[in-house]
Amino acid sequence: MRAPLLGCIADDYTGATDLSSMLVRAGMRVVQCFGIPDTVDTKCEADAVVISLKSRSIPAEYAVSNSIEALRFLQTLGTERFFFKYCSTFDSTPAGNIGPVADALAEYLDVRQVLFCPAFPENGRTVYCGHLFVAAVPLHESSMRYHPLNPMTDSNLVRVLQSQSKRRVDVWKRGEAEGGQSACHVIADAIDDEDLKRIASHARQHRLVTGGSAIARYWAEELLAESYRNNHPHNDRCSRPTRASIETLRGRSMILAGSCSEATRSQIAEFAKRYPVVQLDLDFSNIEESANVALAWTDQQWESLDNQQPPLLICSNAEESDVSLTRKLWGETQAAERVEKIFALIARGLIERNVQRLIVAGGETSGSVIAALSIRSVRIQHEIAPGVPWVQTTTSPTLNLALKSGNFGGTRFFLDALECAP
Repeated sequence: MRAPLLGCIADDYTGATDLSSMLVRAGMRVVQCFGIPDTVDTKCEADAVVISLKSRSIPAEYAVSNSIEALRFLQTLGTERFFFKYCSTFDSTPAGNIGPVADALAEYLDVRQVLFCPAFPENGRTVYCGHLFVAAVPLHESSMRYHPLNPMTDSNLVRVLQSQSKRRVDVWKRGEAEGGQSACHVIADAIDDEDLKRIASHARQHRLVTGGSAIARYWAEELLAESYRNNHPHNDRCSRPTRASIETLRGRSMILAGSCSEATRSQIAEFAKRYPVVQLDLDFSNIEESANVALAWTDQQWESLDNQQPPLLICSNAEESDVSLTRKLWGETQAAERVEKIFALIARGLIERNVQRLIVAGGETSGSVIAALSIRSVRIQHEIAPGVPWVQTTTSPTLNLALKSGNFGGTRFFLDALECAP
């Protein structure tokens, strides 16, 4: 296997799939691994290898150690350029984990200046004068201020990152030729794709870049172009297909929605106009019982519809009042862990029921489902919405998956995903 041009570390599973999708857009062939693998299939030629971690909301010291371990693995493949991917809404707390992980990666690689570019204009995430906006609304006034794990109460990313990092943080303002020359960490302004292209060109020789998936796409294009100019062995890849063939599956379709974001709630409401939906009852003291009740509901739906087997949706309590009640009853951390364990059990039960097409909303939920099904890697396929592709598992069980960040996608996302499902 040739050394990949780019090695990537993502702090959650849906973010990693988003990143992989954008790298495919750039023209790269991508292998996405869930967790740190022992090896990568030598038969699979890859321009980029993406390591998906669940490190966004764990204690910072564990996020750092996991990320460094992933970096070391990528170096064993011969990779020399690295990308640290986090959410375009900069999901983190004063304790981390974006700052501590970036500090550790920079120190390990002996990199002085690190660019931070979370902007994703296509999805409404922009940065101006170091402040992050979501659909033109300051981050701290958006729905992210109510995030259950990482509430974002400050739009000033320089201030947010400085509270987490040991390094000096500055901003590279839009319109400046270069910025943050004396700073170790630099927040880059970007309000459109032309800004992203300019930033990526500036970072052409950088060994480490951090941000959302949008800047990764343009940095990947720069790396591919540089490889071609230098007559690198990768230079024949532009003529090769970036997606592997995918098997058409005939099994049932299901949606698991663990996210309580406003975007996911609107998607659930739209889906419910056409297909059955059920909410988990999280008052049960037994998680196995909660999962069994949800699975029994799916059986009843399919039996009552004379084997028409329509797509079904199981969600956590989607209303803010329900979320607050659950947190009060169980405690924030235990409530989140409880929901993910229930979805993991449901996912296993669905595979036994011939579900072969599975859409999962929410980063933590996606991670739990992937772990429960022992999925180690996937092939990236066509996009459903910006940053959300269909993927297919590379080993048994063979599944077509769509892993969606809670805030991604339009109101019709679930319906659109089913309409274009492989």
